Amino acid sequence: MRTNSRRSFLRSVGATGAVGTAALAGCAGVDTGADEDLGEPVPEIQFVFQTAGASPDRNELGHLVADNLEEIGFEVDRQEREFDPLVQQSVVEQDFDVSLLGWGGTPERIDPHIFLMDMHHSDFSMEGGRNTPGYNNPEYDEIAEMQAQEVDEDARRELVFEAQQMLSEDQPRCYIANEGGDHPYNSERLDSVNPTLGEGLNGFWNFLELEPADGVDEVTFGYGADIISLNPMQDLATPDRQFIRLIYDQLYRFGEDGDPVPWLAVDEPEISDDGTAFTVEIREGHTFHDGEEVTIDDVEFSFELFAEHSPTFQTYLEGIEEMETSGNEITFHLDEPDATFVSNALAQIYIFPEHIWAGIDDPTEQGDDEYIGSGPFVFEDWEREVEMQLRRFDDHFQPPNVERLIRVPGDAGTLIDQIEAHEIDMFGNEPTPVQAERIADDPDLGLATFEDIGHVKLSYNMRRDHMDDVHLRRAISYCVPKETFVEDIRGGMGTVTHSPIAQAVENWHNPDVRQYHENLEAAEEELEAGGYEWGSDGRLYYGE
Repeated sequence: MRTNSRRSFLRSVGATGAVGTAALAGCAGVDTGADEDLGEPVPEIQFVFQTAGASPDRNELGHLVADNLEEIGFEVDRQEREFDPLVQQSVVEQDFDVSLLGWGGTPERIDPHIFLMDMHHSDFSMEGGRNTPGYNNPEYDEIAEMQAQEVDEDARRELVFEAQQMLSEDQPRCYIANEGGDHPYNSERLDSVNPTLGEGLNGFWNFLELEPADGVDEVTFGYGADIISLNPMQDLATPDRQFIRLIYDQLYRFGEDGDPVPWLAVDEPEISDDGTAFTVEIREGHTFHDGEEVTIDDVEFSFELFAEHSPTFQTYLEGIEEMETSGNEITFHLDEPDATFVSNALAQIYIFPEHIWAGIDDPTEQGDDEYIGSGPFVFEDWEREVEMQLRRFDDHFQPPNVERLIRVPGDAGTLIDQIEAHEIDMFGNEPTPVQAERIADDPDLGLATFEDIGHVKLSYNMRRDHMDDVHLRRAISYCVPKETFVEDIRGGMGTVTHSPIAQAVENWHNPDVRQYHENLEAAEEELEAGGYEWGSDGRLYYGE
């Protein structure tokens, strides 16, 4: 354990009274430059996280982490961003050392595949890919691929547990908490809401099944960030996906327990004995929002379009050797068995109208201001940063109960004020503990409680030399006050975690992975094990 720690140095300075930097530089025994037997200083950490307006909880957490990093000798560049710019910088451009961001717990993520494959396999480390750390471990890649192909559930669980253990040791990310908690709503205007696992009031089934009170024709939903794009080919952020799926149908939807259920399909898929052929029959007579019928040709076209162009979904379709249509049925022939094909392909590919998209050269750049799908809501209007309007598709086979849905983005604090003033009807973010107490005391407001399967996490950009060291990454993880975040900042809402698979998903969660709690001494021990040293100025240096 080092003895000339930054903490000890600052305490000794405090004991003698405050002095200026110039005075310190002239004090005997205080050398603010690098010692002769040390290497170069460790580069400043570029740390990006949300502003207090975008997410007060995560903003406070970000500053606590940065404080701890500086306490043990790092220099930190704190870059506070609104949600959309943060996604652009950390996910698309991958311009960061450490990024603090959430990963939404939508139902399609109850199966562990996305967390293990998309977020950590080296194939997904390209710009815009979900492997934002650039984690590249061939041994891990092999395990992630094996779990996807293993059709025996017990054998697959062993592989999923092994993958979680490997991630906890390598720390490409530090998983902090499954946030969960409460979403507020106006109980005077809404007779019932349906908070779902992982999403609360953001869930598909809530928008479909919420019951407005008599005389309420439109429901206003507030969220602390605007949508980036409604083009399913640009499906980057969870808020985008949560509204895209209201406009576009899929063959299967994820039920409230996370299992795919027939939607545009009339029944479960017929699977061949060898697990390489999936046959799906679709509903007859269903139409797109422009009145054109949804046909099996639209289904085949959509899967071909996503396979060729979608940066998010094309990997799920790589195993398709051939698609064969007959009447109202389509058969997907795979090159090998795929235990995740129903959940990752059949339940996630949006069905497009071929008569609109067939003539588009680059669908990833298509604006499609009309956004014509066949889903339960019809796109009406969108004024960015102000509001988006959807209306009920009366001809849908399962139309929603509400006639019009209005989405309002904004500062989280402002939106809480608006729900307390009864100006909006639902809010898709968690209030602070103080705000939650006020809402609970209002007889016309309610709090919808849910468990989360998503998480808030730090991502470490391993493409950068100084971040490509497991000792440095582990040290940073020991600087994260997870318990403080859950118990104090969030008032007990959520659960501390150390794995990408949430405790709520009991079948796949490995409870025995290596754990990282706030412990600055353990952080310093990791740095010492990595050969780092501290100068007499308290700053962290590479060893000689």
